[in-house]
Amino acid sequence: MPDTEEQRLDIIENCNLLLEGCLKEYSQTDNTAQGRMITQCKWLKERAENYDLPLPAKEGTLGSLLYIYTNGELFVTDSTKEEIRNVEIIMNRLISLADKGQVLLKASYYPYATRYIDALIQLLATSTRPLDNYEQGFIGELKQLKQLLGEKKIEPPLGAYMPQYPNFIKAKRSIKDIHNGKNYFFAVSDLFFDGVRPDSWLTLEDADQETKNL
Repeated sequence: MPDTEEQRLDIIENCNLLLEGCLKEYSQTDNTAQGRMITQCKWLKERAENYDLPLPAKEGTLGSLLYIYTNGELFVTDSTKEEIRNVEIIMNRLISLADKGQVLLKASYYPYATRYIDALIQLLATSTRPLDNYEQGFIGELKQLKQLLGEKKIEPPLGAYMPQYPNFIKAKRSIKDIHNGKNYFFAVSDLFFDGVRPDSWLTLEDADQETKNL
């Protein structure tokens, strides 16, 4: 797994987004989810700023982040869907960076990420067997995903496939018999739904070189 300057700066940035955003009005305390999250973010930020955060982070050091993300305790009763979505994205990115040691998908990498969509559509379109209804629907969802990304109407990580992309679940199982189907599927899933790029995409040149001949 990579352990790069980019990841270090991304951890600091996303901690700041929480500390200066949804956590701004709360106090640092162990008695509330918000207070514990402040402690977690400050710890992460301090370690990253001091170049003292090997990635992925040591097991047990991200307990508050992982627990609060899973249980949704950071939100209050009047939190809007947009507020919840924005905070979930930031927390998801921190987990990808610090807990999993991954690198984030950013707008500059979108052109190379969409090459995987095009390649997967081409695989399905040239399949030697007839496609079932779910696979046909999957092609439509892939095209929609690319269009929405190009129109800046979505921002990875998208999270769960449901309810917007129901055919992804069925296609995940059925396209395993198509050459490269499984590999391309999980590449698309990681890029767009998890919002992370391959470990080997450390630069735009790396991404271009790996995807130009898909």
